[in-house]
Amino acid sequence: MYVCYMKKILVLSLFAVAAICGACGKDSIGTKPMLTFLSYSYSPVISSIGMDVNFQVKDGDGDIENSFNFAAIYDTKPVDTAFESRPMPGVEAHKGTNLTAEVILHLQPTDFPQTGDQPILKDSLHYLVFITDNAGNISDTIVTPKIEVLYQ
Repeated sequence: MYVCYMKKILVLSLFAVAAICGACGKDSIGTKPMLTFLSYSYSPVISSIGMDVNFQVKDGDGDIENSFNFAAIYDTKPVDTAFESRPMPGVEAHKGTNLTAEVILHLQPTDFPQTGDQPILKDSLHYLVFITDNAGNISDTIVTPKIEVLYQ
């Protein structure tokens, strides 16, 4: 009876160890692309120069498209979440491989519109950004930190 009890404890212990080892295994990225904000090229932004927004992208199956989808949200304008698409330079499809890359969204002076008769001297903005891969998997939409824009 004692031997039978010890066998049960041994079997249960093996299951517990296997469950713990399985839970501690390396996390995989998966098929859904991931997007992380890294930095702005400088702050505050001078609208006549433009700026770069740096991101990290990850995709477990490497079938990422090569474009950003983003919407600029200004403090002085009504909220407009119409998304625009821009290419991600240097990122191509890497089908079947785990992709991690730093990418830059380059914004030109024309991306900081000045509208109306009364010019705005400064404003603040942030971006809503997401990416989509070839299989139609969409990353979470991230919100970048707010940054000041100076119009000159």
